[in-house]
Amino acid sequence: KKIVECGVIDERDYDSNTATASEESGSTSSPEKIQQRNGDSANRDWTFYNGDLNEYYNKLERDEHAKRNPNKITSYAVHRWMGPKGSTLVHYELVRGAIHELILGKVPPPPLGDDNAAASNALPSSNEKKLRVFDAGCGLGAGLMWFEQHEPAWDLVGHTISEEQHKWIAEDLPRHDFRAKLRTYDKPLGDNDEEESPFHAVYSIEAAIHSPDLRSSLRSWSRALRPGGVIIVIDDFLNVGVSADDPDVELFKSSWIANSVHTTVEIATWAEQEMDMVLVRDRDLGSEYRIIQRNYRNKKPELRDEQGRVHQGWLGSKVRQRLMVDGKISYRLIALQKKGTDPSKDDIDSVVTTMEQSQSCSSVPSVEQFGAGSENPSTLSITIDPILMSGKG
Repeated sequence: KKIVECGVIDERDYDSNTATASEESGSTSSPEKIQQRNGDSANRDWTFYNGDLNEYYNKLERDEHAKRNPNKITSYAVHRWMGPKGSTLVHYELVRGAIHELILGKVPPPPLGDDNAAASNALPSSNEKKLRVFDAGCGLGAGLMWFEQHEPAWDLVGHTISEEQHKWIAEDLPRHDFRAKLRTYDKPLGDNDEEESPFHAVYSIEAAIHSPDLRSSLRSWSRALRPGGVIIVIDDFLNVGVSADDPDVELFKSSWIANSVHTTVEIATWAEQEMDMVLVRDRDLGSEYRIIQRNYRNKKPELRDEQGRVHQGWLGSKVRQRLMVDGKISYRLIALQKKGTDPSKDDIDSVVTTMEQSQSCSSVPSVEQFGAGSENPSTLSITIDPILMSGKG
């Protein structure tokens, strides 16, 4: 019945007697069994993978492999595009900005906007303090490659459970220093939580939603962090007040393999009560980048694919669009920060200090330049005069 309500099949194609019998026998009328009975199967027959995320992404990669260019990151950064230029690299700039702000206490330089640009605006040099960063659900390695180009001092590790994605990284991508492993992102430090040293940051772009248990995944990521470390997630979140049992939401879960559709309020509660973490950022990217207007033209799509594609992911993308236009989900960036102080923070602070000194303007003298005996004062004398204001105008 939910499939009829969502418009995947017409009501005349729904046999209520058969459905009732199926329900009584313990089975349900799942999207995997949807078949068009009156022709036009390209519009209504979708291929489902029974929740097998590995095969879901393997088949997508096999279908789209010919379109990839290993020397052009945008060809394999398969995220929702954002902004007036339709970029799929904005996500990495947002993650990088959050890491700089929350870990280094510094705003990053403006983006270069070039796939193959030199990393001239990265951290100073390889002998400075390295940040360890984990990509939870690294896909085809686009994020890892982008960060390696823009932040060469960072130690980058990513996990994917797709064999085809891992094969692309290992065999097709240019030489790189980051490490991509074929394993679940729920074990960022290895099977025994001992193979890797803790991370300064964990980020996940459009991958956390696939977790069978996001609460458990977040706990795993939190345990893998140093004190003061951050988890940054860019994904779709349920809006407050929307039922997780909504028929459209249920179809989204099934077609997108969106096992974890939660509100940011739920996540903030888990973080504070169970992980000793605090929600420090919650940005509505859908509003900031006007996704409904720019990407979707304020329209809800029909649940069919005009190009004849039948992979369930294409159905999921259309249901996601409908949910977003209807205001049931939103596309957001959230950041959780672990309480405590990283013992190595002094080293990171020294990197920031070095950066600040190297970027300071020589035409503006600092107080330290004026020593004893200088005709300039060694301290600044500032007078602040309070003025009572009316508050009007």
